[in-house]
Amino acid sequence: MSARFLASVTLAATVGLSTAALAEAPAPIQWPCLNPPTMSSAIPGDTVLSDQPSFNCFAWQEFIALNWPAGKSGAPGPASAFGTPGDRSPVVFETYKNVLAFLKPDGSAPGGWNDSLVSAAAIDPAHPYARPMEDRISKFRVHFNGQDIAQAGIPDPAEAWLADKDGNLVWYEVLVNRPEFEYFRTTGYYNSETQSRAMITDRTKKPDPELKIDLPKGSLAGGPGAIELKAAWVTVPLPFGTDWSKTRWSRYKLATGMFCDSFFQGRPTCTYKTLALVGLHILHKTTSQPSWVWASFEHVDNAPSQAEVDAGTVAGDYTFFSRNCRPLSVPAECGAKQKQTSCVPNTPPIYPVTVSGGNVTSKCPPYPIQVTRAFATPDTNENPVVRTNKAAQALIRSANPDSVYQYYKLVNVLWNDSPVDENRGFKPPVAPLSDTAFRPNPNAFPMANTTLETYFQNLTCISCHSHAKIAKSPLNADPIHASDYSFVFQMAGPQPK
Repeated sequence: MSARFLASVTLAATVGLSTAALAEAPAPIQWPCLNPPTMSSAIPGDTVLSDQPSFNCFAWQEFIALNWPAGKSGAPGPASAFGTPGDRSPVVFETYKNVLAFLKPDGSAPGGWNDSLVSAAAIDPAHPYARPMEDRISKFRVHFNGQDIAQAGIPDPAEAWLADKDGNLVWYEVLVNRPEFEYFRTTGYYNSETQSRAMITDRTKKPDPELKIDLPKGSLAGGPGAIELKAAWVTVPLPFGTDWSKTRWSRYKLATGMFCDSFFQGRPTCTYKTLALVGLHILHKTTSQPSWVWASFEHVDNAPSQAEVDAGTVAGDYTFFSRNCRPLSVPAECGAKQKQTSCVPNTPPIYPVTVSGGNVTSKCPPYPIQVTRAFATPDTNENPVVRTNKAAQALIRSANPDSVYQYYKLVNVLWNDSPVDENRGFKPPVAPLSDTAFRPNPNAFPMANTTLETYFQNLTCISCHSHAKIAKSPLNADPIHASDYSFVFQMAGPQPK
């Protein structure tokens, strides 16, 4: 018997604990960082530690806070309610603003923070926690509508949707927190012409720090700054009222999606679907990282690694991968060059799918896409993502042993070890913004989410976002000015004359 255990037994006797209880106590969580996350609803504004393990833990703190129960009264719920299986009540990030609610094709002013995509009268009382969703089966492009079906790097946006191994579609949404929403509202950048005027102002004569595209930064002592979220949700093909505890969906954060055939009307026709969260990008601008912190999470059941497939060691049941994948015949009316679908991993769809009100409207249905992770999740001393995930999942289980969030994992975090604020000069910066000094090195260690960058996993966030520009407008049909790494600005439209 070790001296350490004897010392523990003595301490236990002193405080009235049995040696059996001491022996059964869970081992302390081993964190590979100096700033481990806690079970807290507080969103961190920044971090003083600038190394990969610290940013990994910072990202987990964001994930925990953003998925905290929002609470009916506005007060955050208890840690014991963190990720209760089957619970559809909103978490914090679900209270954020959908970009369609304030960036409109006509460039009109947004309403208030609490305004919804649809009126309260349109919501079915049978679905009290329903969240308005749009027909978006795409992560990218401007003015996301039923024809928006592009993921990163796909040349033909009509052929880049994603479906799970049973053919259930994945839906995407973009949300922003209140500081970012208020920035658009107060600057007038919800109007594309206002963006253009700000960029062409002669600042050498009258420098105006307000005439720039510079989203608010989070700070240690202040607020969180601008946060953008890109979420991926897969359709759950089970009726409402299902006992989720007896299905694999008991491992997922669930929500009720409200799909309407028309937005901004008094009472549109709406369809309700159960959705399961499969991927989440968290983009966060902070004082120490003016080029943003880029974190990505996904469900552990999404897909195996390609290395596991090659080695024949795939174990478990995956949502976007089938060990028994078989090519399917393609309907002639779909106009595809291929006669069969493919089981080659990460192959883009071969024909478009059209949707309206959450339903497929064409005779060309979505089919299963075979997905694998092209690059292994890092687990080195420099970037111990796997160890950080295990520690975070243990922390979540300590608060709620049944929490669905123990089944999510960090993919990676992108940050800059020599950050430069490109908005500090008199002249507004032009695209592309700097993509240097980011860690992990985007060229050596691509960072891809299997549900958000399925088809081009050799890309990383900054590969695209460094090229983000302001919106086109009647004043500037071919803008060159950067939009602070954010594509949200491109969704603004001009006000009609």
